[in-house]
Amino acid sequence: MEHRIEKLRRKMSENGWKGVFIYSPENRYYFSGYKGSAGALLIEENSQKLFTDFRYVDQAKDQAPDFDVIQHQQNLIEMVCNSAIKNGTLALELGDVPASVYLEIQTRLPEVELVDVTSETNEIRMIKDEAEIENMRRGIEICDQAFTHILDFIRPGITEKDIGLELEIFMKTQGAERIKPNHVIASGPRSCLPHGQATDRMVEVGEFVKMDYGAIVNGYFSDFTRTVVVGEPSEKQEEIYNIVRRAQEESLKAIGPGKTCRELDEIGRGIIREAGYGDNFGHSLGHSLGLAIHEQPAMRATDETVLQEGMVITVEPGIYIPGFGGVRIEDLVVITKDGHVNFTKSTKDLQVISY
Repeated sequence: MEHRIEKLRRKMSENGWKGVFIYSPENRYYFSGYKGSAGALLIEENSQKLFTDFRYVDQAKDQAPDFDVIQHQQNLIEMVCNSAIKNGTLALELGDVPASVYLEIQTRLPEVELVDVTSETNEIRMIKDEAEIENMRRGIEICDQAFTHILDFIRPGITEKDIGLELEIFMKTQGAERIKPNHVIASGPRSCLPHGQATDRMVEVGEFVKMDYGAIVNGYFSDFTRTVVVGEPSEKQEEIYNIVRRAQEESLKAIGPGKTCRELDEIGRGIIREAGYGDNFGHSLGHSLGLAIHEQPAMRATDETVLQEGMVITVEPGIYIPGFGGVRIEDLVVITKDGHVNFTKSTKDLQVISY
């Protein structure tokens, strides 16, 4: 973790900050290795401290050996403030720190200027190291295995919840510690819902089944989507599916270092728009991920971020038609020096579920 602390300290130096207060579980783990559910980090020029309570002291010392572990008794914020700078600038995650915590720090450190560190931590986390990339590669491997498995499970009469539960059980048996929380299983007309959660609705013949799921490995998310059809597809279903597939494959061909998120989004979006379904593709082409399911950058028209080696992003165009259904195809890729590597190996041929 020390190289991550060094990057953060460079940001501190560039901005003239005397310290950084880390409160979110994701950044706490990212910068220290500590996985406990309670605590905070205080990183200054010549010190790095981890504050937690009695329940986690031994765990913190084991998982964060580069930190001075300090046990607090009653008030975590009071103890952090007692150790923090008394003047100058302290950076903290304004999007993750509760208002009550912010106000308490402000009250206890009246001579300290509080600023936001979120953009800096996001920038550091954009570039994944080898261990992070391997965790996500392994997660997608589990997703690929789950897709092969679920093709033999889907049949008319089972519910969306049945499919979701089967996927979850299978992925956990293959090594996933958890599955991503916005697990999407949507069939028939409900497949037009980009984030349609599984219900008791039964799958019927002639319907799309859209499955968006991810395995979490060592805290790192993966993201995977495939859409299948139960029984022979209609001409309309084949049309929609093939447009989405072409948009995804053409976007993948263009991905590499030096490209902007905006221009890549336009490649996939342009294909869907030219096919007459521009109004039916309302989300971004993709997003980065890591310790959170959505990280920066995002593959959208408003994001001018230039892709760099080590970024991991999804590519997931879709078409969603109310009352009819929807299709999304999603792969996970890592940007390399010369282009990208696609971790997702599952076929993109439309899978027809026989019954």
